[in-house]
Amino acid sequence: MAKHRSSSVGAFLFCVLATTAPASAQNLLEAYNGPNASGYLAPLVDAFRSNLNSGLFNTARIEPNGFHVSLEFVGMTTSFDESSRSFMARTNQGVNDKYVRAPTIVGDTHAVLTDGYASTVYAFPGGFDVSNWYLSAPQLRIGNWKGTEAMARAIFYNTGNDEIGSLGVWGGGIRHSISQYLPGIAPLDIAVAGMWQHARLHTSQDLDIVNSNLYTVALHTGMAMGPLYPYAGVAVDWYRFGVHYEIDGFDPVNLEYKADQDFQLTLGASYRVGFVAAYGEYNFAAQNTLAAGLSVNFPFSSRSVTQ
Repeated sequence: MAKHRSSSVGAFLFCVLATTAPASAQNLLEAYNGPNASGYLAPLVDAFRSNLNSGLFNTARIEPNGFHVSLEFVGMTTSFDESSRSFMARTNQGVNDKYVRAPTIVGDTHAVLTDGYASTVYAFPGGFDVSNWYLSAPQLRIGNWKGTEAMARAIFYNTGNDEIGSLGVWGGGIRHSISQYLPGIAPLDIAVAGMWQHARLHTSQDLDIVNSNLYTVALHTGMAMGPLYPYAGVAVDWYRFGVHYEIDGFDPVNLEYKADQDFQLTLGASYRVGFVAAYGEYNFAAQNTLAAGLSVNFPFSSRSVTQ
């Protein structure tokens, strides 16, 4: 059975840009600086986006008023299946172009060679043989004012390499209770949410290697069953993911990936004991994601997690 690697955000980008020889890194990224870029990057970008959209809520209940604070820690993981490990790449020489199945960035490490125009050989670089992608984040939730609460999350990771720099992910959003206007639907809870999250890999030379923005709107629903609170949500997002890298003696590399109006379905449940709630969920998206977390709530009598 083949063994693949698992990777966090920082470790994976470190492997791509730090442990690869400069010429190889240049060739790897530059080879997909065109129509093939989206196919090559898609599994990684979709996993990152799905992770960022996971663990953002564990209840749809928001009290109309009253002070509430929730400190939460959530972990997310995505497993890449075989279909994520390759894509149909195009030789893109302008004459007699052909399509070849080539590795994605998470796929096989071996390059794929094919005959090109005028007896040339066209090379599609291999991937990095990654099977799992994971992310973890602390987040803070504060409410409530007229059925509205705010939340924020932040992640900072230092790669330990001056050329790669540090990874930062941060963002915030608000949620508003819809069920407060519809008392007849009780005990069903409904809320709408909006979220913005930004990620960048920033070097000591003040250069952003990775710069991305994710905008999400969502509808959340759930219902308390004693200490158990099953919940569900549907989200649509707009994503921009860019890579810029400069190596001495080579042209700068620029890749950009755009995804608009992609949907994500969340199904989960939380269970509360006192002022602590544990929750788990599965997210259906371009790359499915499993998430689990723990929240500590104040005041201890708050009903914002489960009734």
